[in-house]
Amino acid sequence: IEGAELIGCDPGQVETAAEWGVRFLNPVWNWPNVLSGTNCRDTDRGLSPLGADFLRQLEAFHIYPDVSHISDPGFWDVVRLARGPVVASHSNSRALCPHRRNLTDDMFRAIRDSGGVVGLNLYRGFVGGASMEELVAHVEHFLELGGEKALCLGGDLDGCGTLAAGMQGVQDMPRLWQALAARGYSQALLEDLFWNNLRSIL
Repeated sequence: IEGAELIGCDPGQVETAAEWGVRFLNPVWNWPNVLSGTNCRDTDRGLSPLGADFLRQLEAFHIYPDVSHISDPGFWDVVRLARGPVVASHSNSRALCPHRRNLTDDMFRAIRDSGGVVGLNLYRGFVGGASMEELVAHVEHFLELGGEKALCLGGDLDGCGTLAAGMQGVQDMPRLWQALAARGYSQALLEDLFWNNLRSIL
């Protein structure tokens, strides 16, 4: 779920989301709400007291907090308060593409250290360019930060604009595999990135 408005931003409704089978829930999408600011609006506002209560309920019902759209202060509030894994379901490296939707190196390390995962985003605007090389650069940067077990595929295939590397959808993911394999990455590592890392927390 992207944006807790779907359940009224109500900690008492988190159980309903769990009954639906939800495993990732982002307290906010692009618009701020009573739980937190976002990366594009109210960017200096972190989790409210209600947002902290909401996070506790997510953990109680084994739903991972997703920080891909939250404000930077909200991100660090989640990391500080979380007792388990934190995820960024579709975010790239801010060091390579300086967009607030992307993660700083310290943010990536914090998610890695929580036992969570970061999903690679294919949207050209968050990659910083159109080429496969620029997309692969995000993978390699996160691997340099110790992300072998923390990086997975995020996509952002629903509702974004043009994807990088000429991709049109999930059917093109083998092209990314092939590009990484051509750089000498092992099949075991690629299986972790494409499947095992995400599966391990689900």
